[in-house]
Amino acid sequence: MPPNPGRANPVPTAGAFALGGAALADLIGPLSAADDTLARLDERLRKSPVCPGVLARADAAEACAALWAEGALVPLEDLVLHESGMDVRSPTHDLVRAHAYLRQRRKAAAGDPKTLLTPAGILGLIGRGGGFHGAGGVPPESAQESVRGRGQGAREGAGEGAGTKGPAPDLGKTRAPAGDAAEKTEAPPAAEPALAPLRQPGKAPAPAAPPKDPFVYDETWNEAEKLAGWHAGMAQADSLPPLLGALLLAHAWHAEEPIQRQARLAPLLAGLHLRARGRTKTHLASFYLGLRRLRPTERPRTLLDHLRQGLVIVEAGAREGLAQHDRLILARYWRANAGDAGRRRICRPWPSCCSRRPSSASR
Repeated sequence: MPPNPGRANPVPTAGAFALGGAALADLIGPLSAADDTLARLDERLRKSPVCPGVLARADAAEACAALWAEGALVPLEDLVLHESGMDVRSPTHDLVRAHAYLRQRRKAAAGDPKTLLTPAGILGLIGRGGGFHGAGGVPPESAQESVRGRGQGAREGAGEGAGTKGPAPDLGKTRAPAGDAAEKTEAPPAAEPALAPLRQPGKAPAPAAPPKDPFVYDETWNEAEKLAGWHAGMAQADSLPPLLGALLLAHAWHAEEPIQRQARLAPLLAGLHLRARGRTKTHLASFYLGLRRLRPTERPRTLLDHLRQGLVIVEAGAREGLAQHDRLILARYWRANAGDAGRRRICRPWPSCCSRRPSSASR
């Protein structure tokens, strides 16, 4: 949704989260169905042996569905190849945007939901804040790169040491520069004030935001005030059921868009709210996937219509996750029993009555 600087109300008011008894009575049926499907998916993934595969496929499908909702078509195969660095063609702008959303979703799944729902956490989620770390204190991108590099490093080490005897040389140790080279590696005294904060752990300054094009962005847009106003609605959303509060937060983000051109963060923030409330502990809820599954034709006009449609979309996304889980479980079962089925097929000899040649009397 493009920003509208002429709005009279820059932040969501308390009435945006106020629902009457009649509205709650109208939403109790879809809310119960969506909440039950979401809980069954989370519980099934918690005890499933194919949980990592389901989550990886759901993240990639959600990224493609997010671009589909904006009118762009990104094939799932191209996204997987682009993430692996094996593009078969030059990546398009839509493919790069889908990959950026995929990284944002993985960063949200790896971080603390309560921290990411703060204004500083939201800025860190879009790459404009410093010091974001995952659950183990390691940045998610660094953790992924270290996991990807283990197999490659092991293969390189095996290849280098295959034809030699003795221990492999330690490539991490390099010779220290001697003489004038050692003096050139030291920083000049004029750079000490700028390097001092970087040498203190945990006190590195956040990277400065790049300059924005005034043709695309509104220079008078007060992000700090709008983020604070949106975050003030968290207390009111916590007083509602988790799924209903998450949808109201997403609707407020779409309506006001505190950060310009970041409307697609609304489903991520709604999923983080569900995780912070303890409703989904294993996975991050998929909203765009349910929207692509349903493809509604009617545009909601009131807040009640938005919430009713959102509940149906959440239920459709959860059902798609359950179907994907069942498909992987079935594939895993047949893969595990493929060898046993081949061994059980024994060629038995024909019975004697079938192999006996007919007699002359029968002719």
